[in-house]
Amino acid sequence: MSTEGEPLSTEVSTPGTEVDPRPSTDRHSESPDDQRAGAPAEGSGQGDVATAGQRLATGQILGGRYRIERELGEGGMGVVYLAKDAQIAGETFAIKVLKEPLDAQALSLLREEVRRTRKLSHPNVVDVHSVNVDGQRLYVLMEYLEGKSLDGLLDEEFGRGMPFSHAWPIIEDVGAALSNAHDHNVIHSDLKPANVFVTTAGRTKLLDFGIARVSRGPLLHKRSGPLALTPAYASCEMLEGKEADPRDDIYSFACVIYEMLCGERPFGELTALEAREAAAKVTPLQGLLRQQNAALAQALAFDREGRTDSVEKLLEGLAAERPRSRPAALLVAVTIAVVAAVSVTYLELERLWLSRHSFVVKGATSEFPPTPPFNPSPHSIAVLPFTNLSGDPKQEYFSDGMSEELINALSHIESMSVAARTSAFSFKGQNADIGTIGRKLNVSAVLEGSVRRSGHRVRITAHLINTTSGFHLWSEDYDRDLNDNLELQTEIATAVAHELEARLLRSEAARIELGGTHNSEAYDAYLRGTQLAAVLGDELTHRASVKEFDRAISIDPNYALAYAARAFQLIDIVVTSKHPETREQLTREASDSARRALTLAPNLSQAHGALSFVLALGFFDFSSALAESKRAVELAPGSDLAQEIFAMTSGWGGHHDDAIRSFLAAIRLDPENFRNRINLASEYNRARRFSEALAAVRDAEAIRPDGARIGEVTARSYLAMGQALQAKRACEDPTLRVTVPLRYPHWCLALAYHQLGDLANAERELSEYLAHSGEGAAYERGELYAQLGRPTEALMWLSTAYRLRDPDLQNLKMDWMLDPIRNEPEFKAIERGLNFPP
Repeated sequence: MSTEGEPLSTEVSTPGTEVDPRPSTDRHSESPDDQRAGAPAEGSGQGDVATAGQRLATGQILGGRYRIERELGEGGMGVVYLAKDAQIAGETFAIKVLKEPLDAQALSLLREEVRRTRKLSHPNVVDVHSVNVDGQRLYVLMEYLEGKSLDGLLDEEFGRGMPFSHAWPIIEDVGAALSNAHDHNVIHSDLKPANVFVTTAGRTKLLDFGIARVSRGPLLHKRSGPLALTPAYASCEMLEGKEADPRDDIYSFACVIYEMLCGERPFGELTALEAREAAAKVTPLQGLLRQQNAALAQALAFDREGRTDSVEKLLEGLAAERPRSRPAALLVAVTIAVVAAVSVTYLELERLWLSRHSFVVKGATSEFPPTPPFNPSPHSIAVLPFTNLSGDPKQEYFSDGMSEELINALSHIESMSVAARTSAFSFKGQNADIGTIGRKLNVSAVLEGSVRRSGHRVRITAHLINTTSGFHLWSEDYDRDLNDNLELQTEIATAVAHELEARLLRSEAARIELGGTHNSEAYDAYLRGTQLAAVLGDELTHRASVKEFDRAISIDPNYALAYAARAFQLIDIVVTSKHPETREQLTREASDSARRALTLAPNLSQAHGALSFVLALGFFDFSSALAESKRAVELAPGSDLAQEIFAMTSGWGGHHDDAIRSFLAAIRLDPENFRNRINLASEYNRARRFSEALAAVRDAEAIRPDGARIGEVTARSYLAMGQALQAKRACEDPTLRVTVPLRYPHWCLALAYHQLGDLANAERELSEYLAHSGEGAAYERGELYAQLGRPTEALMWLSTAYRLRDPDLQNLKMDWMLDPIRNEPEFKAIERGLNFPP
């Protein structure tokens, strides 16, 4: 998926969404690798035989005029390229090359549909210029747009949907395009999020008129691949193969609107036919008015006769009590911002207008009123009532008085914003957590403490706590003789105030020097990102984390820590991605983020660590990666993350003593961290210390009995030791099957049976493994064939792994499974290409 602002094509869909006639369970499924076309065709295209479905190469000339710049996207019907007109300087187009040839009748019909589409001439409809033929290739010349498709925008919301204020301008634009088309007797017939494009200028365009209709006609009985029909957004009549009607577009439009507002389709995974058979009802959306939910429900009626008969009526129902245009919405938002300012509530206009859970309703309020934003000043503080630990309730005045003195003393510091006594003391006797207090009082720090009096001595303890992270920033004890109460309170309050001021200012300066930020909102987004990053989740979780780091960076473009954290998450996606092209793109992004972090904060340990992982796992430059990880440890020897990264890069390069030493240091720093313990077990495996690897696995298992890779490392260790029966038991362990991909137990058992000499069962498990794996497991296949004594196949799959930039290649230098082929010239060539340290 492209990044914000990157030019996108007018492609009707992202790969695979343009569709299989069977019901889809995923909103935006991807095309299987084995359905993709082969390598790009070489040459200029003028002398070769143009074949439908053949990939075009960069620089190739199409139709003797259009130079291919790069591929933009692929759908079920065609591949879209960015192309420049070789005859007119500066002219750029999106060219959609259909995968299958059309017969004369279909070609004529397609040209007629494009001609009709051109007559629409509407600002919300993408311009389609012409249909052309080059050999057997049929291609459509279209307007080139910059921005993002609606399905891309919805992906960024991660299933939560958009606030109405975000969705309404898009709804209006799509509605205008559809209404104009219906006025000209043109029906789209395949409206879905992938066919809605929001440009960088904020204008929404509807894509792919005409092509969809033709494919449903002459191509319907000819195509062996996916059809231009998306079941999740198609009406019952369309799914039954009836002639298209404007009300079918209205049904699809309502499906899109529903998904925009809540992140889910109206009937979940059911098609319209399945939902009708199940007598399913449309669930009203929270936050919409009754009239609006009724308007959506009518547009989603299963039968045409009961369905809304015009786009205008649907928009009218949705616009009830809503801002009807951008100027009106903006006026309401500005008015509310002025009122908020008058009432001394400092709200950013964008935060108020675009609140995710609230929106402006003319003359009414939503069921979910807007929550004031948490946007404290970096020097804002609340002093909570100090706790009286003297054991005498009569001494309460002393602890309260100390708190008041601190409030007064801190209030005299010009750079500080101090919560008033009434607000701070409202939490007295409550068991509220620091985060809640911080948000309610809108302060970045809380000072809490206790007072203990005994005879003529008093001990006062003060703690300064960050309200966002909950971390203690500073703590101090004061022991004094009790002579004059007032003098003592003033003395301690002044001392704490000076220390506090210096601590806050110093800590902020240190944060900036070490990649931090002055901006509390950016810091809040960063913390949300790190919270997601801590979850051992899937690619979706990683992308959610990246989104938060992107938000932090957009607020503070100099936030080095956010850049470093973003690089870590991107490289995590690279490691798990099954698509080489995705790996290459994300590796470049990760590299840019890590290097930007280093430019902003050259002494930031996290930035050196992030770059180390990028160099190793993205570019396979393990020597440079080791140098960066070493620098990360030098800058932060007390960081478990720095120790972990150095340990991993050392182990990949064969520096086992360094690796084990650093893993043990990381475990000492973070004893409950399962990942470091299981990685230590893997390192013992690389170092050929297999009995110690098994002991380390047991250690990791004590922390998390169901942890991923426990069964895998156990099985590998037993296989390496030649203990095939124990390896077989590990391979058959139900826990292993839960924590690893489906193919892995078969891989494991094939090796175990081979060691046992049971070749029949080994062959059976090998067949099962091959049925469940593909090129994405190329390195793993290389290991398997090396151990089975089939060196030719092993080397072939390692070469494939190298071509695909398989992240598992990190293990190649020290992997005992590859010993049988280690001296082969092809193996040595791959090893040299990975630039391992000596």
